[in-house]
Amino acid sequence: MSRFVLLIFLLIIPVIVFSQDTTAVNIKVKNVKKKKKKRDPNKPRKWELAGYLKYMTSEYFLHPPAQAPITMLQSNLIHNRINFKWYINDAFTFKSDLRTRVFFGEFVKLTPNYAKTIVTGDSAKNGYYDYLSWALLDIPGAAIHATIDRFYLQYSKGDIDIRLGRQRINWGINTIWNPNDIFNAFSFTDFDYEERPGSDALRIQYFTGVASSIEFAAKVFTRWENATAGFLWKTNVLNYDFQFLGGIVGQDIVFGGGWAGNIKGAGFKGEFSYFYNYADTTTNRHSFTGTLSIDYLFESSTYFTAGFMYNMNGSTSINPSQVFAYQPSAKNLYPYRYSIFLTVMHPITPMFNAGLTAVYSPGESHSLFVSPNFSYSIKENWDISLIGQIILNKSGSYYVSTVQVVFLRLKFSF
Repeated sequence: MSRFVLLIFLLIIPVIVFSQDTTAVNIKVKNVKKKKKKRDPNKPRKWELAGYLKYMTSEYFLHPPAQAPITMLQSNLIHNRINFKWYINDAFTFKSDLRTRVFFGEFVKLTPNYAKTIVTGDSAKNGYYDYLSWALLDIPGAAIHATIDRFYLQYSKGDIDIRLGRQRINWGINTIWNPNDIFNAFSFTDFDYEERPGSDALRIQYFTGVASSIEFAAKVFTRWENATAGFLWKTNVLNYDFQFLGGIVGQDIVFGGGWAGNIKGAGFKGEFSYFYNYADTTTNRHSFTGTLSIDYLFESSTYFTAGFMYNMNGSTSINPSQVFAYQPSAKNLYPYRYSIFLTVMHPITPMFNAGLTAVYSPGESHSLFVSPNFSYSIKENWDISLIGQIILNKSGSYYVSTVQVVFLRLKFSF
């Protein structure tokens, strides 16, 4: 019950603050009415409140082996996010973001303890404070989950920036896979979580120039074998941004780096990380992940990006349907050893956009992941999207698909 009360408290505080700032309040004290002074429109606001509300329906088409009929599962999601930021003074800022999701439908009914599974996953991703994640409802066919995925205090003064609390530490450079992202590895198939997961951590940045800095970050931990910490150095040479990192991830020592620049107007990026497991007594001590990509924006506003990833821990013979279920980590960002990706996006009209992402992984099954997507801006703050995710693998001379998913999403931003 205490967790539920805390959630309600966090939900209503921004509403109370917002209403007090925009509405004249009459307070009666000892029969004397006092009117609140009007806010000076030229004076900067000390807080921000924003967010969105989404509704998404999903249809899963599962093709069992042999001649069995196709299984169709339907799922629904109501997704609310409230982002709150308080500018305490010129140096300190406090941020807290609440994410609440309501799941219902056939897919949820077939997954026991759906909300509790999400809570467990949040604890694994964020690292320590599992009490910032709640399973508010968990019954067959329906689940409600809430989590505070940003909760930190920030100090910024001169060239120093310090953050303490739940935050996103993004050390990656590339578009789809980020071997340098040792804190917050994520799956690119989870398109509905734009903010990406955070970590309970301390982050200290010292800016040595316009495009250069030295950074230290560490997750909260109680045992050394669960620690994640590292240093990052960024610099700019010959109009290229370079970065180099070193640290520890669990029982792995990690070294990595990356760059971002351009070649004749095309963006050119690279990123790599090497892991050495000091506790492993077998031959599996070494691990390497690297990725390269190019991107280009044509005069027609068509955007194109392509790249390649080598993942030493990946496989060449797994079931392609595992793409939806795999849990990425810094050492294993994708279930396949080799992958080639391509993304094309084009604005058909100023309000209507279309795109296609394809990932090919050579191996026994020649896995192919395809995701067409369409988005339309209905009006200011209202958007609708149609996204498909299709898994294909080679069977003889032809490609067959065992799983297809279609998502229809309506989003209102405020």
